[in-house]
Amino acid sequence: QHMAKLAKSYEKDSRVAIIGSHVQARDESGVLQVLKKNKCEYPVYQHLSVDGAPSGSGIPFAYVLNHKGEVVWQGNPYSQFKDLESAIASAVKAMPDLPLGSLLTGLDIQHCKDVAKRLVAGQNIESVLRQLQTRTARGGAAATEAKAILDRCTEWADEMEAGIRDALETLPSKAVADAQIYMRTVPKRAASLKKELAELAKDPIVNKLATSRATLLKLSKISADTPNARKKLYGQAKMQLRQLSTLAVDEANEDYQDVKALWEAFAETMAPGKK
Repeated sequence: QHMAKLAKSYEKDSRVAIIGSHVQARDESGVLQVLKKNKCEYPVYQHLSVDGAPSGSGIPFAYVLNHKGEVVWQGNPYSQFKDLESAIASAVKAMPDLPLGSLLTGLDIQHCKDVAKRLVAGQNIESVLRQLQTRTARGGAAATEAKAILDRCTEWADEMEAGIRDALETLPSKAVADAQIYMRTVPKRAASLKKELAELAKDPIVNKLATSRATLLKLSKISADTPNARKKLYGQAKMQLRQLSTLAVDEANEDYQDVKALWEAFAETMAPGKK
């Protein structure tokens, strides 16, 4: 009940995700019964483990990861509940105030906070990159941080372009959907892709599948921490699957099957009764 109340207090805070793992021998129905009795609405998995995470010798056991993936607290969540609360609050406070879709997630920003909030996928960042390039020439800690940010943005752009080119033949709608984000973010760099992607986007099926992928990306960013939120997302996923079924496309179409599988997986995650 302590953890259920804690999760409830953070249900509208996208910076915090509370996840449970059941490691005893009780079957799924027994686990669900206990969760229901304790009004536990946060996700709980059977025998979930995270590489590199601590493993306590007793039950219950909890740990807190910060935005860098570092373990900042571990212990008994009941006997040390106030310490757990304090550790979560401290981890949240230490997080960079970055918007959803930031290219800098995981970086500790100290000197370039004025521009960091503007480096978001889907928004033109080219003027910000020029500002950062100017800062790298000034020397000192700020220049080092500016260089790290530039490297992160270059890495993101390289990965996006490589992924788009890889998808052109077999998953054209993925190429189109990803390119829309890429072109809005770094339009000058992305200019070389415009012609071939414009031709792809003329295909009505490719265009509809690309729109479906964009919708899935948008919905996947919505908080699903409560049963009502998951129920709503499940309904939207089922509606998208019905719309896909009406497309005049060969069932063997790899692109179509990929989009369908993504929606089915999303619907399964949000299905009623899932934790």
